[in-house]
Amino acid sequence: MQQQADSFGWWGPRNPLGLKLAFFQEDNRVETTLTCTEQHQGWPGYVHGGLLYAVLDEVMGRVGFTVDAWVMTGKLEIRHRASARIGEPLRVVANLTQDRGRAIEVQGVIQASDGTLLLEATGVYMRVPAEMRAQMEAQIGGG
Repeated sequence: MQQQADSFGWWGPRNPLGLKLAFFQEDNRVETTLTCTEQHQGWPGYVHGGLLYAVLDEVMGRVGFTVDAWVMTGKLEIRHRASARIGEPLRVVANLTQDRGRAIEVQGVIQASDGTLLLEATGVYMRVPAEMRAQMEAQIGGG
């Protein structure tokens, strides 16, 4: 599995407030792992669902890079199956299910270290217009 390079300046791993996630890509799949701390808790001992949703959306959106697409979330449906405990290693995986041209369809999951399904999602991610992509690449040094 190959790690994706991030030359995003303040974005990604250089963001002092970020989760410092490392993203790995193989074919049309992207994944990462994380272990949340008390700073990420909602109810005592459990990871806040909103944080999990954001991480899942981030990994799903990065699937666009596997087909040379810069995308933004168009529609995201998440089903919360079980809660994640603070300190528990989590695996987040997303893969391309269909490339529709202007949009891609993606599915993703978050699993506990024992394989328990915690969250599952489907999403539609819209390709950004060429002009917008060029501006973003110039801004973050990726072009």
